[in-house]
Amino acid sequence: MQSSDVIVIDIGSRSICAYAAERLSDDAFSVISTCEIEYDGYSEGKWIRPESILPSLYKLLDKLERSVGKIKTVYVGIPADFCVVRTIYDKVSFPKAKRITAQDIAEIYDENDPYRDGSRERISVEIVSAFDDKGERLRDPIGRVTSCLRTHVSYVGAESDILSSLRVGLLRHGVKGVRFLPSEFAAARALFSAEELESGVLLADVGYTVTSILHLSGNALVEMRTFALGGSMIPEGLTARYDLPFRVASALVPKINLGYKDEGDYSLKYDATTYVCPIGEVNEMTKECVDCLALYLDRSIDSFKYEIPFGATLYVTGGGLGDVRFAREHLAKTLRRKVEFVYPTTPNFAKPYYSTAVGLIREAMALEKKEKFGFLKKLFKV
Repeated sequence: MQSSDVIVIDIGSRSICAYAAERLSDDAFSVISTCEIEYDGYSEGKWIRPESILPSLYKLLDKLERSVGKIKTVYVGIPADFCVVRTIYDKVSFPKAKRITAQDIAEIYDENDPYRDGSRERISVEIVSAFDDKGERLRDPIGRVTSCLRTHVSYVGAESDILSSLRVGLLRHGVKGVRFLPSEFAAARALFSAEELESGVLLADVGYTVTSILHLSGNALVEMRTFALGGSMIPEGLTARYDLPFRVASALVPKINLGYKDEGDYSLKYDATTYVCPIGEVNEMTKECVDCLALYLDRSIDSFKYEIPFGATLYVTGGGLGDVRFAREHLAKTLRRKVEFVYPTTPNFAKPYYSTAVGLIREAMALEKKEKFGFLKKLFKV
C-alpha cells in the first residue's frame, strides 16, 4: 500500500470525490489514489437526499483504504452553498508598544467570532487588512511592533448541524480526525497569487447544479453568493427539446461549439444509435442557458457591498461550462465585462473541474506542515 500525506473529500453538486495525496515540495504534490461517486447533490444549502450522504462517503473511504491503508484524518471541503461570510472590524490597544504575536491574533479571532452562538461553526478565518498605530497597512501583523492594531477580519462559517452530522458519521466509521475547509475559497487561493488576491478578485465557480461567486480582497474572502443554476441546464434543455435520454444529452454537450455558424447538425453515436440535432437550434438554446447564468452572476455582483473596480475581470472555474467551446466569449459579451476561464496548473489536474480539489489538497498540506512545524518548535523550544 502507498502512504499519503493528506486525504481530502471534495463535495460537488453532482459527485463526491476523495483524493489521497503526498507532498513532493512546498508547491507540488502527487495524487496517489482517487475515487468518485455520483449522488443526488444539494441545492440552497440542503442535501437533496440527506440519507445518501454518509453511505456515499463510506463507500469512498472504503475504496480509498484498499490502496492507502487505514485513514486517520480527513479534510472535508464544504461547498459555498452551506457557508456564509461575515467580516468584522476591530481595534485593540495595548498599554505600550509591543511585538504582535500569533497568540494576539488568535485572541482577536476568538473575541470577534460571529458564530459563537452555535448555529454555525467557523471553518476559516483570515485577516482582510490590518493597520498599526502609524496607519501603515500590514500584510502580516505578526512580528510587527505597535501600540494598537486595527483589523478587518473575514470569518467563513457553516451550518453546525451539517458539520456535526458529517463529523459524527465519519468518526463512527473509524476516522480519528475530521477537519473542514471552505471549498471555493480554497480553490481561489490555489488559482491566484497572494498579490492578485490582495488587489481583489471576482471568481465564479460554475458547478453542475449550483454556481458560487466570490469577492476576494486582501487574501481573504469578503463576500460570497450562491444560486441554484449550473451547467446541467444545457443537457436538461437538450433532453426536453429533443426527447433525448439524459445520458445522451450529457454526452452531446462537449460537441457544442458556439462559434459555429447555424448550419449543419451535431451528430452523436451512443450505444449503437446515432442522434442528430441541428447546430443552430442547439447553439441558440445553449446561449439562452449562458444568458440565464449571466443574469444571476450580474445580480450577484451588483449585490456586493464592497467596492469592485470598474471593469474588473470575472474569472470562471468549475466544470459547468468548461466543455462548451466559446462559452467564455458569449458570457463576456452578455455581461459586458472581461471574462477569463481559470484552472489549476497541476499536472493531470489542469482543468476547471479540479479547481476545488487542488485547492483543498493544497490547504490541507499547508495546515499539516504548519502543525508539524509548531510541534517541532515546542519539542525543541525554538
